[in-house]
Amino acid sequence: MDDENISGLRVRYRESALWLTLDRPHRRNALTLDLVDHLVRVLADLPGDIGAVVLTGAPPAFCSGGDIQDLDAVAADGPLAVSDAIYSRFQRLVSAIASAPVPVIAAVNGPALGGGFDLALSCDLRVATPEAEFASSWIAVGLVPGMGGAHMLTRLVGAGRAAELALLGKKIGVVEAERWGLVNAVVPTAGLESYLAEVTDSLAGRSRPALQRTKAALRRARDAGLAEELTLLGAVQGTLSTRGDFHAATERFRRG
Repeated sequence: MDDENISGLRVRYRESALWLTLDRPHRRNALTLDLVDHLVRVLADLPGDIGAVVLTGAPPAFCSGGDIQDLDAVAADGPLAVSDAIYSRFQRLVSAIASAPVPVIAAVNGPALGGGFDLALSCDLRVATPEAEFASSWIAVGLVPGMGGAHMLTRLVGAGRAAELALLGKKIGVVEAERWGLVNAVVPTAGLESYLAEVTDSLAGRSRPALQRTKAALRRARDAGLAEELTLLGAVQGTLSTRGDFHAATERFRRG
């Protein structure tokens, strides 16, 4: 199939895998509501002949989180508007990744911050290059990890390290991320595509029903309670996003 470009999302078919590239490098691949909607639609209608999905970003970032300008405009409409945007759209993306019938692999080739970190955590596997770094930077703008990052971090790295990341907003590089179990592998930038081609070719050779059911079993163990947490987070984020703390933080962000 031919490659496609859909409003900030580049869709590329590479033999046994579907590559989804966040393609807003001028905004460090920040997530807008439209971009999130496009991702959800693609993940909900995957071709039957692929063995995996690879999610990555156009350099220099993987994803810097939610687009501040886009989300600030939503926040101006009040808490219910924010709750709807997060619960019905951003969190739908988390669910779409979880329910995809094949593994979704985050190819983290640059900073994964805030919602971008949550996005990487939502994936089944994470492969990083040396340029990658990770930070749950939500707290810096007066918000909570609205896509379930605190829940997923606790399951992946334990309560102590999750608290260090979520409460302090600590930024870590690939060495620490691999040691903590946040990433499955670190590979040279030049070898990222060839490494992932081997992984996705291997997955394509597996039984599709077995792959789907194995992923589901892993998800039941990892994501128990996540749906309830996401429901709560939608309301919490709606309240926080309309406070002065968030507006002050976004204004500081704009001024650099």
